[in-house]
Amino acid sequence: MSLRGRFRIVGLVAIAALAAAAIAAHGAAGASTSTPVSGTFTVTDPGTTTCATNGAPFILRCESTGFTIQYSGSLSGTSIVNFSEIINCKTSTTFATGTETFTGSVAGVGSGSLSWRKEGRAGFDCATGELSNFSGSGSIIAGTGDLAGLNGNVLFGPDIYSGELH
Repeated sequence: MSLRGRFRIVGLVAIAALAAAAIAAHGAAGASTSTPVSGTFTVTDPGTTTCATNGAPFILRCESTGFTIQYSGSLSGTSIVNFSEIINCKTSTTFATGTETFTGSVAGVGSGSLSWRKEGRAGFDCATGELSNFSGSGSIIAGTGDLAGLNGNVLFGPDIYSGELH
């Protein structure tokens, strides 16, 4: 796999995690009590990523659009993530921020869409394009349908999410 393809996959994983967090947080906001959410996610399309050096040959800035994630568990649906990512090949780390929009349902709340701000970080091997120790979080910023008015936060791991919506 080319380095560009590996960066795309890394960015997609980070965005997917952020998206899950945002969705979980939004679902809880509409309820008078907290709604815990948890489950798994899978990146189904890495979207399009472009990267360029950023101030030093070992630092890359990447922009990814159309990163697609499928959620299961308390969140059931699909998210599209757009994000920016800084990859430092000298420290073997990456940091990403972006916006994720989830369309589907939140168990116990209903259906609609949720958008959240997402950020994530991971170890990154620039020789192989592999991520390690991914973690991320998302904070809900908007919702529609039954999910309108929700707020909350979601935490992401490599393929899992958990959080609480209000």
